[in-house]
Amino acid sequence: MPNTKSLPETDDLHNLFHQMLKFKHLIETEARQLIYEFPHSQTQTDNLLSLINMMHYVAMRRHAVHNLQSQLAQAGLSSLGRIEPHVLTTIVSVLNILSKATQQETYTARLPDNTIDYQQGYKILKARAQRLFGSKPASRTEYIMVTIPSEAADQSDWFDAMFAAGMNCARINCAHDSVEIWQKMVDQIHAYCRANQVQCPIMMDLAGHKIRTANVLPTPERQDFHKGTLKAPRIFLKDWLLLRGQTTEKGFNFNQFSKPIAVVFNCSYPPVIDKLNLGEMVWIDDGKIGTVVKAITEEGVLLQVTQVGPKGVRLKPEKGLNLPQTDLQLPALSQKDHADLQFICQHADLVALSFAETADDILYLQQQLQHLNRADLPIIAKIETPKAVVNLPKIIATALANNLDFGVMIARGDLAVELGSVQMAETQDALLRLCESAHIPIIWATQVLETLAKKGVVSRPEISDAAMSQRSECVMLNKGPFIIEAVRILSEVLHRMEHTQYKSHTHLPILKW
Repeated sequence: MPNTKSLPETDDLHNLFHQMLKFKHLIETEARQLIYEFPHSQTQTDNLLSLINMMHYVAMRRHAVHNLQSQLAQAGLSSLGRIEPHVLTTIVSVLNILSKATQQETYTARLPDNTIDYQQGYKILKARAQRLFGSKPASRTEYIMVTIPSEAADQSDWFDAMFAAGMNCARINCAHDSVEIWQKMVDQIHAYCRANQVQCPIMMDLAGHKIRTANVLPTPERQDFHKGTLKAPRIFLKDWLLLRGQTTEKGFNFNQFSKPIAVVFNCSYPPVIDKLNLGEMVWIDDGKIGTVVKAITEEGVLLQVTQVGPKGVRLKPEKGLNLPQTDLQLPALSQKDHADLQFICQHADLVALSFAETADDILYLQQQLQHLNRADLPIIAKIETPKAVVNLPKIIATALANNLDFGVMIARGDLAVELGSVQMAETQDALLRLCESAHIPIIWATQVLETLAKKGVVSRPEISDAAMSQRSECVMLNKGPFIIEAVRILSEVLHRMEHTQYKSHTHLPILKW
C-alpha cells in the first residue's frame, strides 16, 4: 500500500484556503494605504500596474510567510517563491485551486482591477529593458555594459574587439577624464554603430559626491623610501590617524596630540568632517582600512585603525572614504555634476545618478534634465548606501508615478563596504526581488570578473558570481587590460545560464547522467 500519511487532508486544505484568503485581504488593505502616498492620477497604465504590484509585494514582505510557504509547498501548490512580477495573480490562482479542492462553492475567483497577469509583468520588464539598453542581444537575454577606458578614446580597434566579444552598451564615468576624451569615446561608438548598423546606448555616470582621500602626510618615522622614491605610508592595526578638512603642510606638529599619530590626511569634500560623531566608522580604500572616530579636535578627527590586513595597507591619495553611520545630507548633484549635465544631455542615452538616496534626489535630477530639454533621458539610480536600500521602494514608486524611464544599478562595491560583506548577499537578493516586483530593469555592477579583467586569470568564485548576474537585465564590467576576454567569457556564461535560470525562476534542463 502506498504511504499517504504525508499528503494533506481535506481539513488541512480547508484551513490553508482560509489562511490564504485572510492573507490576500491583508496585503490588499496594506497596499492600498501605501499607494495613496504617491499621487498617480496622471500615471500611465503600465506604470500604475507596476506600482500597484510592487506595493502588494512590499506589503507581503512585511509579514513572516515561511510557515504559509511550507504548507503550500507540501500541498503541491505555489510556495510564493517566484511571486514578484505578479503578486495577486499568483495568490488568486492558489485560492482558485484550493477552493476547487475543498469545494468552496461560495468563493468566486476573480482578479481585482489593475492587477497584472502572469505574462504581462515580464512583457513590461522586457519592454523597459529595451528602452534603456537597446534591442535584445542575439544569443542571450541580458545586456553587457562596459566602462570605456581612457586609452580607448583613440583606438577604434578596441571598440571592434569589444563589440565582437559581446558588448551591448557603453559606460562613460564622468569621475574620470575630460569633456574632450568623452567626446572621442562617443565619436568612436557612433562611428562603429553607423558602420555596422547596430545599437550601443551610452550611459554616462555623474560623479556625485564621491569622498576620497586627498593629501597624505606621514610622520618622519613612517616615511617609506624605496630606491629614493617616497612611497605611501603603510597603515597597521591600532594606528592613530588624523583626518582634516584642510591640506596639511610639511612641518605639521605631530607631537601636539596625546596619541602617537602615524599619518595626517585630508579628504576631497571637507564639509563631511563636521558631520562625524564619536564612535562612527570611517572606511578607507573600499573597506581595506577600517577606523573608528575616537576624538574630535580643532585640528581634525582622530581615528584609530580597527580593521586592516596583517601586513598593513598603504594609505594613498584618491582612495574612497565610506561613512556608513554618518548622515552626510549631501545635495543630489555636485557643482561638477551640474556642469557635466550639459555634455550628458547632448550625447548620452542614459544618465546614472551616483549615491542616489531619496526620491527627491531623482526628482531633482529630472528637473535639471527638463531645464536642459532632456526630460526624456532615462535615469539610472545607483544604490550605494544603506539609506538608499531603505528608501528604494519610495524611489521606485516615485519614478513610476511620474512616468520616468528608470532603472536601478546595484553598485556592489560601495554598498558592500557600507553594509558589510556578510549582509551584502541577502541585501542583493532583496533588491533584485523588489525591482522584479516593479518590473524595473537592473544593472548588476562592480567587480564582475574583476580578476579576469585585471590579471587575465579566471577565478571560479567570480564565474559563479557572473552566473548569478543572470538575474539582472544588464551586467556591467569595469575596465582592465584583459577586459575583452572578460566580456567574451561573461557572454558565454550568460548564454549557458539561459537554460537554467531566468530572474528568480530556476529551470531544469536535461542532464545526461
